[in-house]
Order: sequence, then structure tokens, then C-alpha cells
Amino acid sequence: TFQCQRCGAKALFRRLYSGEILCERHFQQSLEERVKTTIRRYKLFNRTDKIAIALSGGKDSTTLLHILSKLEAKFPQVSLSAITIDEGISGYRKEALKIASKVCSELRVPHIIVSFEELYGATLDQIVGKARSLGSRLEPCSYCGVLRRKALNIGARRLGVLKLATAHNLDDEVQTLLINVFHGDIFRLARSGPISPNSLGRFPIRVKPF
Repeated sequence: TFQCQRCGAKALFRRLYSGEILCERHFQQSLEERVKTTIRRYKLFNRTDKIAIALSGGKDSTTLLHILSKLEAKFPQVSLSAITIDEGISGYRKEALKIASKVCSELRVPHIIVSFEELYGATLDQIVGKARSLGSRLEPCSYCGVLRRKALNIGARRLGVLKLATAHNLDDEVQTLLINVFHGDIFRLARSGPISPNSLGRFPIRVKPF
């Protein structure tokens, strides 16, 4: 049985790139420390920000919500809220919506749900079905990415927030970087990194604390 390198307790996690072995408590602590360091290094937030988290209900965004909720408690002038997008994917989104709502209720974080059906008059399943009936061979992700980004911007506008935090991790960033390199997409490459610039003030600034 491996032991935590910080306290000697039973280890539950090994960080592959550094070899660090940690127990549950010190893994959580190390993750919080890394988020704090990223926020400070790249000046992601200030003390009066209105911040929304793009909360899918998955493990990454839920973890980010917990960490930022802890940090918010230390800065009373900061406001934190969450936006969940309901794409309308059968057999997938319903459970995640329940988790997102439950976590926000427990942490007392204001939470809104924005649905594709409300914004576009159809669920993602219906949009993809219609497109395929017209001969389109695009994958569902091709539609979902664009429509989801717009839905998040609309949700942020409804909440009056200026910064939108997403739970993209290093694996996500590397994957996106390689895709953009292979496609020669200079514009998207320029937008990569922990903070995406505000597009002429029309959209919230997107930040990636992970």
C-alpha cells in the first residue's frame, strides 16, 4: 500500500508527470493550490468580479465549482453563479442536470439552466436528425459546440456576468491545440490558453482555472 508523501496516510492518487503520491485530503489541497496559483499568475479574477461557471454536472466542472465556491467565501464582493446547458440529448443530460442542480443547491450558488429547445426551438437530437434527413454527414459535436457556446453567452448575459469559467483541463487543451495545428487554424490557436480575450465587449471573458 502506498503512503501519502505529505502525511503518511493511505494514498489514493499518484500524479504521473511528477510521481507525487497523495492521500484524498492532500490531493484536494494540491488541486486547490494549483487553481489559486493559476488565478494569481494569469490574473484571471479581481476582487469585485461577477463570475459564472459553465457547469455540466460532470466531475471536472463540479470540482471547479466546489473550489471557486470556497474561494468566493473569502472575497465577499465577488459573486459566483452557474450556467448549465440542456442540449436535449436523450439518455445523457437528464441525470447531469439533477447533479448540477443538487450541487448548486448544497453550495447555495445561483444556478440557471438554458436549453437548446428554448433558444433554438429544437433539441440537439432533433437538430441532428433533421440535418441528416437533408443529407448532412457532420457529427453531432459539430452542431453542439457552436450552439453550446452561444447558449453559454446568452446565459452569461442573463446573469450579468463578465467572466465565464470553464473546467477545461490540460488534456482538453492539448487535444484542442493538436486539432488546431493539424487544421492550420491560427485564429483558434490565438485564443488558446488560460484566458480568452473579450470579443469587443460583446461576450464574457472565458477563463480556465484548471
